Amino acid sequence: MEFLNLGWPEIALILVLAFIILGPGKMVKTGRDLGSWIRKMSRDQLFRDVIQTTDEIRRYPRKIFDESLLDLPPHVLQQEKEASELEKTSDASEHTSDEEELESPSSADSQLP
Repeated sequence: MEFLNLGWPEIALILVLAFIILGPGKMVKTGRDLGSWIRKMSRDQLFRDVIQTTDEIRRYPRKIFDESLLDLPPHVLQQEKEASELEKTSDASEHTSDEEELESPSSADSQLP
């Protein structure tokens, strides 16, 4: 989860620094004020419009590509082919190693009379 393009480690670091700088008393009041400010901002129509526009801009290249109905570039097709081959070989090697474990006797079995 990311909020304002911050991950959990960044949020934890900010909270620890706020606790050190502000202290416990001011931190509660500042947190309350910050929370009410974020709540007001998220309910504001202008903020929602900015977020919606940002999402549209982010998705616009993919939308153009999908609407153009072009084939994928050759290098993308090659990467997908290599990825599927790699996945097949990794699945096959896992399957082979599982069979080898079942077929080979363990060291405890070989020591039994």
